[in-house]
Amino acid sequence: MKVTVERLPASQVLLDIAADEDEFNEAVEKAARRLAREAVLPGFRKGKVPRHILERLVGREVFVEEANRSLMDDLYRRALQQEELIPVGDPDVEFVQAEPLAFKVTVPVYPDVDPGAYRDVRIEPVDASIDEAKVDGVIERLRVSQSPWVDPAEPRTPREGDQVTVDITITEGEEEFQPPLENGVFVLGEDQLLEELRTAIEGLKVGESTSVEISYPEEGENAPNDRRRGKTLTYTITLKELKERDLLPLDDDFAKTYANADSLEALRERVRANLHAERTREARAEAINQIVDKMVEGATVEIPQAMIEDALDEEIEQLRQRLSYRRISLEAYLRSTNQTEAELRDELREGVERRLRTTLVLREIAEREGIEVAESDVESEIDELTAGADEAQRDQLRALYRADRQFRSAVRNELFDRRLTDRLIEIATEGRGPVVNGWEPPAETEEATSDGADAAEAAEASAEQPAAAAATESETASESATEEEEATATSS
Repeated sequence: MKVTVERLPASQVLLDIAADEDEFNEAVEKAARRLAREAVLPGFRKGKVPRHILERLVGREVFVEEANRSLMDDLYRRALQQEELIPVGDPDVEFVQAEPLAFKVTVPVYPDVDPGAYRDVRIEPVDASIDEAKVDGVIERLRVSQSPWVDPAEPRTPREGDQVTVDITITEGEEEFQPPLENGVFVLGEDQLLEELRTAIEGLKVGESTSVEISYPEEGENAPNDRRRGKTLTYTITLKELKERDLLPLDDDFAKTYANADSLEALRERVRANLHAERTREARAEAINQIVDKMVEGATVEIPQAMIEDALDEEIEQLRQRLSYRRISLEAYLRSTNQTEAELRDELREGVERRLRTTLVLREIAEREGIEVAESDVESEIDELTAGADEAQRDQLRALYRADRQFRSAVRNELFDRRLTDRLIEIATEGRGPVVNGWEPPAETEEATSDGADAAEAAEASAEQPAAAAATESETASESATEEEEATATSS
């Protein structure tokens, strides 16, 4: 076999392959014997037709065609192995001649990656200190979320932070546009009411009603992705109830009752530790991202289009699976975003290509830095992961984890990423570490947070959730028909 290799742009290669005379003749002989064994001819038993008779009947070109069919595949695979090429897409074959066989193959291959001067990359460690105002903010949100709703002392119109209960009817001309919303509950400033509706509500007293006319554009970025598009609708709003928060005093009793803390100061300390630990993790991630971005920026790699398309296929499939967990089809999602699948692929392409480039560069750096994970490392990590269990359960867990190939693969990947990340940090910070003013666990305990901090964070998250499903715009086609109608009525 003779092979000539020509490197093409976009990590493609052109292989000019020609069979040697001897291997071509041998392939023809094998093809002839194979066809003779299958031939059926009157006067001869199956498989006993002499070759010269069979060749006279069907022609030598049949033998050659049969030989080249298998020889072409064999020569192509041998050429890849000989030139140490890894194909990442289907080959494009150009037939040159039949006797002896010669053909050309253009194929995308795993790209060469030049990581550049990645060891010269430097960053300054990221500051992980926190502002006391953030501690105050978490505690205040906990206070707000736990404070009871009460009637205002005097009749008044609603304002920021109030909870309102309203009825809303929507008409298009004289016709009802959708079923009315009854006893809808919203918190002004927290739930995403249409601005026009919020303004109207803020002008009402309990028992009063008003109407608002809203025109929706037919086209443009502000056009809704539902049947409101291009319509003018009239919203009639009745304020049925108004509540305000009776803010609880911030004292030791509050900390004990709502955060399981001994005192208000103890709660502050716990919240501070929680926030500082989280900020330290964020700062480390920021430092790593800076390092990776700089290293990838200095690298040279041409990604073949086939790899990008395969990565896009995987991205679309992952999106399809995520949507399926919410009982949404990809087609319904595309309708809700007013996109075709081709447009979605174009939207995802830049991000997919960037991640693929990053993966290729980091893989090359890992190889140059000798980052690897042995089976003994995986075994040690499993031992460490199960060390906290009692003896009987520990042995059971270890046996289970060691037999689970998917789990072992996840452990191996985690170890690999950790070692690579540590090495990148060591290079880019010259051993100083990625973070300054970082949180450290107390000397006497390894606990990062306490029940009080957890309670504060949970309350904060709860306080930030919408008060009614009807108040928010439908993000995807996952909402039921009822939720979609409510969202149409009230959301921005």
